[in-house]
Amino acid sequence: MESDSADSPAAPDSAPQTTRVEASRQLQQQQEVRDSVNQRGPSRGFAWFSLWSALMAASYIGVFLFAFSVSIGTAGDSNPDKFSQTSLLLVPILAFTTMTTGTRERFGIRRALPRAVWIPLALAIIAMTFLSGLSVFDVPYSPWLIALVVLAVFVPLAAPAIAQLIRVPRSRTPAGRSHEPLSTPVRWNTGIMGAVAGLLISFGTVPIVSALVMIAALAGIAFTYVLNESAWVLPRVGFEWGWIQWTAFGITTSTLFAFAILAPLAQSPSLAATIAAGIAVFLVMLAASALPAHRDARS
Repeated sequence: MESDSADSPAAPDSAPQTTRVEASRQLQQQQEVRDSVNQRGPSRGFAWFSLWSALMAASYIGVFLFAFSVSIGTAGDSNPDKFSQTSLLLVPILAFTTMTTGTRERFGIRRALPRAVWIPLALAIIAMTFLSGLSVFDVPYSPWLIALVVLAVFVPLAAPAIAQLIRVPRSRTPAGRSHEPLSTPVRWNTGIMGAVAGLLISFGTVPIVSALVMIAALAGIAFTYVLNESAWVLPRVGFEWGWIQWTAFGITTSTLFAFAILAPLAQSPSLAATIAAGIAVFLVMLAASALPAHRDARS
């Protein structure tokens, strides 16, 4: 009995003491749990992609309205070749919209845009249609209206992404980077997209060639909605692409938009310049198809 009573006071002293390193580790784990709770919404990676998508949509609408506005004489010009520039705008935006479904799947996004985004976006689309009609009927309007429509598209789409980037802090533990090679179908599709873009840029002012290339491209995009489970569809491209491939696509799309603006002008680029730009765009996408997809391992 005496020995038991003598040993009992020593029991608390034998318990392991929490060191500063362990306490720091526990605090870090607690912060990681807090970050994880915040990450239950869309991730920072998807927020950056959403911001890029907003810029893409706003740029498309701005370039479309500018290229076909009365201020540069497109609608009233009797030269029908200038309407072939539609292919420089229509093909990339449709391809981008289709690929976005695969990207949303990779980030695990299922919900649609909220009503607070859809309402101003729908009004902006209506305004875009109205201004396009004015151009068709040679009714002049202020170029400032184009800027207002562009802002009306960009702000509702970009605001949620910016809010998410502000709300979700950077993780205390940096995520690993995955370097996965593209699958064979995605690699081929990436190269084909570069070839299509190169042809559209090179022969954008040749109505017959640009029309044939656009029809072929639209047919390829339409197959996406028929072969849903195939590895050759564009959503699979958006699912596998990393930031290198998206950067190459951004360069390609920017070039298409730039030539859509330059072509209707009085001093349009020469055929040699368009062919050189088309080859450059093709090489950029071809290089992107051969490189692995670098992306956040958490996505």
